[in-house]
Amino acid sequence: MPYKDMREFLDVLDKDGQLKSVDVPIKVAHGDNELQALMRLLCQNDGPAMLLNNLEGYNTPDIPIIFNPFGTRERTAMMIDCKSPLESKKKHAKVLGEVSTWIDPVIVDKGKAPCKEVIINEADVSLDKDLPHVWFGKEAASYITGAVGITKDPETGDRNVGCYRLTQLWNAVHPKGEDYSEEQQKKDLSVFAFWNPPMSHIGVHLAKATAMGKPLEVAFACQCDPAIHLAAATGVPFGQDEFQFAGGLRGEGVELVQCETVDLQVPATAEFIIEGVFIPNSETEIGNHSNPVGYYDAFQVFPRFKVTAITHRKNPLWYATMEMIPPFDHNYQALLPVETEVLSDLQRKIPEVQDVVVTPNMTYVVQLNVDGARKPHAEFGKYILHAVWGSAGRWGRTAKIVIVVGPDVDPYDMDSIEWAIATRVQPATDTIINESGQAFVLDPSATKGHHGFPVTGSQLGIDATMKVPERFDSYQEVSMPTAEEVESLAEKLKGVL
Repeated sequence: MPYKDMREFLDVLDKDGQLKSVDVPIKVAHGDNELQALMRLLCQNDGPAMLLNNLEGYNTPDIPIIFNPFGTRERTAMMIDCKSPLESKKKHAKVLGEVSTWIDPVIVDKGKAPCKEVIINEADVSLDKDLPHVWFGKEAASYITGAVGITKDPETGDRNVGCYRLTQLWNAVHPKGEDYSEEQQKKDLSVFAFWNPPMSHIGVHLAKATAMGKPLEVAFACQCDPAIHLAAATGVPFGQDEFQFAGGLRGEGVELVQCETVDLQVPATAEFIIEGVFIPNSETEIGNHSNPVGYYDAFQVFPRFKVTAITHRKNPLWYATMEMIPPFDHNYQALLPVETEVLSDLQRKIPEVQDVVVTPNMTYVVQLNVDGARKPHAEFGKYILHAVWGSAGRWGRTAKIVIVVGPDVDPYDMDSIEWAIATRVQPATDTIINESGQAFVLDPSATKGHHGFPVTGSQLGIDATMKVPERFDSYQEVSMPTAEEVESLAEKLKGVL
């Protein structure tokens, strides 16, 4: 059964012993906070999800913080009602690849939408008190990290739903020592919309609207049914509706409700809805921001939008997370659509592809179901490398490091992958360097442009398959017991070990 909302997902985690309600005081103020340290403590130990109820230096003390709900591959799998990472990946890839399984959303009356229980009109909006603010580490602003953004293509009217971080300007430090005006702090938010050049679908919509001289309406839905967050993080083809994809993942249409001030529909059971209109040609400098490759972005430039309404549930919940040196909460949630986007594309044309695993540090590992003499042709591993960089969607083309392995290598185990590289790769002949690739948008080693993020970079591909027939007629036999033999002995020694 699909989750109705984020609360039902938390209930499942609670019943499974994976959610803890925490009343210990935790500091969350700007310049004096403990959430980054808590994130590291939990994620280095596969720790539980938490509801934080006693936050010090917090502007909305009655709103608990959801923390670390997606901190393991297993909990990420549970987002779409699966028991294992591989099961969730197969389900995600199957639905992504079969548009006929997608389900249209259902429009509900405002009176039946929990997200409409409290309505704050534009004249009354004051973001210092209407939205929660918590700080992580040395970040210069409080970021909104649990929202999906909804816009429409200004030419076609097609909807886009994506995961886009927002900067709250209230009590934020400007990266150049300037000040955000009181009006901006209380009425505006800045959106991580890479629009110039456009590198995301919301960026394409904003670029089109700017060129046409039109305002672009936007709505952000915070803390929805987890399947919606997963669908929004997936690079579905431009012009297709992520809410329909989410319906396919859920097995039931997403319930949407009409916004108050903009012509958009949003998930009816979200905890918060933030409505607004992009300010034309606005450029707002922000930083420090901690990014998913483990560095602070000292300076970035993003557009602002004017908040025209906020609606939320009674007794709402808020989600807060931080990106830093991986792993961190939502690391695996972010990686699942990356993996399945590439896996779905490759499996449609290359049946020898068995799995795609992306490590927390964004190394792509493609596992084949054949190796050696069973490969379809010589240099098949290099063919796979090019296929990843040429795959559909937004992620494969940004893969900085790609490794291809055979069926006897565990793609989830870096020791196994390193063994394959050490024993099956000659660097001069079994690697490819692509000097003209698309950079991962937050790679600090690539040259940055005006807006503080890179556009192009180089890429490395490693063919770690056996070099049969490329160099040898046969390969040395691997020395390893079977998994069944190990399990049998473990059972035999259960009382000892």
